[in-house]
Amino acid sequence: MKNTNTFCFMAATALTALIGCLAPSPVPTPTPWIVTATPLLPSSVSAGQFQIPPTPRNTVSFCSDQPTRFITDFQVRQPLTLAEPKARVPFRDPIFGTCLVRVTDRKTDVSKDDRSTGMKNEYSRVQSFNADGSRLLVRGLEATWYVYDAQTLQPLMQVPLETDPRWDAANPQLLYYSDGTRLMAYHLDHKQQSVVHDFAADLPGKKLAAVWTRYEGSPSIDSRYWGLMAQDQDWNTIAFLVYDRQADRVIAKRDLPRPMSVDTVTLSPLGNYFLAYHDDYCDYGKLGGEANLCGLMVYDRNLKNGRGLLRIVGHSDVALDAQGREVLVYQDIDTDNIAMLDLATGIITPLWPIDFTHCDGCGMHFSGRAVQRPGWALVSYFDGDPASYWWMDDQVIAIELGRGGRMVRLAHHHSLVDPNQVHDY
Repeated sequence: MKNTNTFCFMAATALTALIGCLAPSPVPTPTPWIVTATPLLPSSVSAGQFQIPPTPRNTVSFCSDQPTRFITDFQVRQPLTLAEPKARVPFRDPIFGTCLVRVTDRKTDVSKDDRSTGMKNEYSRVQSFNADGSRLLVRGLEATWYVYDAQTLQPLMQVPLETDPRWDAANPQLLYYSDGTRLMAYHLDHKQQSVVHDFAADLPGKKLAAVWTRYEGSPSIDSRYWGLMAQDQDWNTIAFLVYDRQADRVIAKRDLPRPMSVDTVTLSPLGNYFLAYHDDYCDYGKLGGEANLCGLMVYDRNLKNGRGLLRIVGHSDVALDAQGREVLVYQDIDTDNIAMLDLATGIITPLWPIDFTHCDGCGMHFSGRAVQRPGWALVSYFDGDPASYWWMDDQVIAIELGRGGRMVRLAHHHSLVDPNQVHDY
């Protein structure tokens, strides 16, 4: 990517984080910018722990010069060629007027022995911010990890994590990560690692390489339930597991009929459903089942009642809709729509059509990490061309999760492939 650095809207992966970037608006404002606690969290989670904390002193001042007016039209707007912005200096997007800030500086923020040529949020499906919004996690392109102060945007420390780091839902100083067959914890306050659980004992006699989500999955939003897959030493998936961290035990295990290629697994936000993204897609017009694992398979938390809900699944994320239902927001490859899938009923709701007529390399990513903003998700759209031909080209957009829902155009992301640099989203 060109000038790979973390911007505020890129690092957030949740609408809650955008509060710090957006000033109050004098015009009617879409609901995701209203700060309220939601009653839609699991009973074991206090809604208050997800509230945005008061802004402390000595923070970055976010564009307080004028209010932000959100753009919701469908006009094609060409991105301007901009000089690389200074790190930690907020600026106005010249097209959309929103307040943005480049969080990271790839030249000064990495440690001396880190060869990373860029820094980024890990992935759109992973929450970058900790429990109280005071810290955010950034990934170097060499799989290194850094913690930043989310108010001053200054780097605080490099942390010795392996794969799949995830913040604890309640403790802002606690991170989990995967290391081989073990789920680990890292405590920022005293810089110590500890073993949470070693899953090798739950799969005796198996020669395992890893037990993890494989990069893109997350636990339930209270950090209690974890959906994981076990991979053998050839990196084929041989079993699914659901782990209850509170009870410290595997509460469900499902052996696969044969070693299979599975892209990733995750739990739904409230922990009711286990989702498995199979690399093998189903035949057109067919869905997977217990005897034919393909496409998107969804199970209950106990790994029973397996159902094929999509014959082929691409980029997506789980989310909560405005009624608190657990849904999947995704690119519908068969219909060329941004769509929403109800995980309980299997009902598909088209949200926005996608125009692929002008490019071959178009793609998009989704974030449903806004658990305090049920009913909204973020979409980033990339077309690989400096020019824009469609209203969504090269932008980050907030979309409302419902038929005929609203959308808010936030900014151009200015991502272009540079063959002389490392390609990593």
